[in-house]
Amino acid sequence: MFLFNAWYIVAEPDEVAGGGVVARTLLGRRVAVYRGASGVLVGLDDFCPHRLAPLSLGTVVGDGIRCAYHGAEFGADGICVRVPGQKAVPPRARVRTYPVVERHGYIWIWMGDPAGAADESSIPEGFWVSGDPAWIGGYGHIESIRSDYRLINDNLFDITHAEFVHPESFGGVEVQYYRNARPGEQFVDQGMTFEIGDRSIRFRTHAARLGLEGGPLWRSMVAQSRGVAEWNEPVDFRMEVIWWAPIYTSFHISVRPADEPDAAPVEIYNLHAAVPESETSSHYFYRSIRNYGDPSMDAMFIDAANFVFHQDKPILEGQQAVLGTRDLLDTDPISFAGDRLQLEGRRILGRLLAAEQEA
Repeated sequence: MFLFNAWYIVAEPDEVAGGGVVARTLLGRRVAVYRGASGVLVGLDDFCPHRLAPLSLGTVVGDGIRCAYHGAEFGADGICVRVPGQKAVPPRARVRTYPVVERHGYIWIWMGDPAGAADESSIPEGFWVSGDPAWIGGYGHIESIRSDYRLINDNLFDITHAEFVHPESFGGVEVQYYRNARPGEQFVDQGMTFEIGDRSIRFRTHAARLGLEGGPLWRSMVAQSRGVAEWNEPVDFRMEVIWWAPIYTSFHISVRPADEPDAAPVEIYNLHAAVPESETSSHYFYRSIRNYGDPSMDAMFIDAANFVFHQDKPILEGQQAVLGTRDLLDTDPISFAGDRLQLEGRRILGRLLAAEQEA
């Protein structure tokens, strides 16, 4: 089930540069997105109403697009303005368009009610860092993962799996705090606190002196920022994670040497979007952005993020293969201590889906 009245990442800015047209299936619908000559962003159903050829195969002409099959031209409003070889344009020659905006370093599309409901303020403000030039990092995405977006949401909530799936990066003792998370608004040393909102969940963890028992990635961040090969001294580690319904998650990690409390923190943001493609597949967009280094490090960070998610991918696709078209919760699975926030996220999403269907 999809929440249509929400903003979804549909493309990275570079994908629509230079007349490029992005073809992507979101929420079971084929859409084409491009940037017109005036700079306007256009999103429309990806088919020509003449013979259903994909408009994404066509050419951007001004702010419109020309079908590659028989040359019919459509304006940015989706209305056909020209059919080669004839004067009259059939009145039904039009396609549905969707609101599209650029914000926080991404192209976003609204697939739901077009009657004034596409409020840009509902785009997750926590993604601001993605468009801030003071933070640097690259883009990555994986097309058509064979996994329901809700399984990817669950996986991002589920910090405990890192101990077993990602031990060489961030699977240290700090992830074990998650099993004993409790309500709260502050960082607690060797603990995890969480807050549950109407459309979001926030949780945070802290380790004032995290040594070799912690995830290697945190010490690597300090080493990279200081230009040394390795850092084996304890670090002061903080992580805050925010999920925004229906599909967005940010991880903000801040570390500094534990014995240098006045040192400027070394920080990264990992941004995740599990965009539904179909009932059983998703597009996964991600960024790894930091406050140190230079652009020459971007590829290394994106490669690392890609490596980590490809560790998750076979498990997620394996879950989906077992589930088929069923939803996980319909199978009455058992729960562990680390499942609480996953289930809270499912409840929030279920409530929003039910409200949209009733409207």
